Amino acid sequence: SAGTVTNLLDGTITSVLGATITAGTLSSVTSISQRSFIEQATLAIPTADAYTPLPANTTSVLGTYSYFILNTGANPVNTRVEISADGTNYFVDTTGENPLPAGSVDVIVPARFLKYTRLSYQSATPGAASTINVIFDAQGT
Repeated sequence: SAGTVTNLLDGTITSVLGATITAGTLSSVTSISQRSFIEQATLAIPTADAYTPLPANTTSVLGTYSYFILNTGANPVNTRVEISADGTNYFVDTTGENPLPAGSVDVIVPARFLKYTRLSYQSATPGAASTINVIFDAQGT
């Protein structure tokens, strides 16, 4: 047990936690893990009276994901996350802090898992459009 090794010259490593090294060849590894990070920003989105979805994200290979919403407009908005197994038929999974006032931020984390996930948004007051920025952040598994 050497703790952290920062420099090794002319030495031999015979084992690493979770791996086997034989005659200088790595012959088995228990696991190698590195989570990927995804960020997708959609900015200056105008709202309307009806719920409008953003394009769906394929979340089948993601472990953790969320939607960051910033209301940059002058009027409140409503938001919700919808999920789907087939990319055609969607179920309302989680609603945001509705209505989201002008200048406010919300983060929506889906409660359930399906292959596709999307954010839908609308003006909270009919005829009173606003503008939002949405950032989808995710970590791979």
